[in-house]
Amino acid sequence: MSIPDKILDGIDRLEPLPITVQKLVVALNSQTIDFNEIAKTIEYDGAITSNILRTANSAAFGGRTRIETARDAVVRLGTVTLLDLLLIGYLKSMKVAAPLYELTEDDLWLHGATASLAVKAITKETRNRKIPEVANIAALIHDIGKLIMVRYLKAEASTITNLCEEKGLTFVEAEKELFGCDHAEVGGAMARKWAFPEPITNAIERHHEAEPTEPDLMLDAVVLANLTTKTVGVGLGAAGMTYRADIAGAKTRVGLTHEGFDRVCIQTATWVQDLKDTYGFRN
Repeated sequence: MSIPDKILDGIDRLEPLPITVQKLVVALNSQTIDFNEIAKTIEYDGAITSNILRTANSAAFGGRTRIETARDAVVRLGTVTLLDLLLIGYLKSMKVAAPLYELTEDDLWLHGATASLAVKAITKETRNRKIPEVANIAALIHDIGKLIMVRYLKAEASTITNLCEEKGLTFVEAEKELFGCDHAEVGGAMARKWAFPEPITNAIERHHEAEPTEPDLMLDAVVLANLTTKTVGVGLGAAGMTYRADIAGAKTRVGLTHEGFDRVCIQTATWVQDLKDTYGFRN
C-alpha cells in the first residue's frame, strides 16, 4: 500500500466515532453486547433515541407490541441495524462537498446509505443466507475514503477525467496514478483505524478489484450494492459507471440473475425515496 503521509496524517486527525458507535464496533469484534450499556448511552441523545424508536416500531421491524424504551428498541433492532442507523447519522453530520468527485455535500453519505439498502435488497432477492449480516455496514462505508481524499488532496475532477481519457484508465486507476493511492485503499486504512472487523475492512479496500484473487460474499455484496446504487443514479459524480469490478462473478456467487438485479434496483430506489422523505430531501 502506498498511501501518502499527508493522507495517513489526515486519517489520524479524523473526528473519532461517537462513543455508542465505538461500543457497537467492539461488539461486532467480540460478538457480545451489553444492551443496557448501549441503551444508557443512547438515551442521552434525544434525536438518536427518537430515530431508533421510530425505526423499531416501523413496518419493517414492528412486533406485536409497541416499543417505548431505548433498551427495548436496541434489543429489537440488533447490533448491526443499530450500528447502521448510527453510522448513517454520523456520515450525515460529516457531509462535505466533494468537487474532486463532482459530488455535492449530501451525495457521499446518501451514496453509502443507498448501498446499504441495496445489500438488504440483494439479500431479500437472492435469499442467500450466507451473505454476512454486516455486509450492509461495509456497503454503507465503502466510499468513506473519499472524505479524506477531498480534505487533503487539491485537484479538480477534470484532472482525473482528462487522465482517464488520455490513457484509457478508470477513475480509480487514474486516482492511483495521480495521488499514489485510491479512495478504496484510504477507506480500508480508515476502517482499520476505527477497528472495524477485518472482513468489513477487506470489502471496503477491494471493492474496485477487477479480478479478486480471494472473492467472498461480503465483497461480492458490496460490489453489487455499489453497482445498484450507481444504476439508480445516486452518487454517480465524475466517475460515473467507469470502473472495473468482478460484477459477473459476484452475481454468480451471490445467485443474482439479470431479472433479479432489475428487481433489486427497483426495491432499492423505493427504499431510497423513503430515506429521502425521512431526511427532508427535495427531488
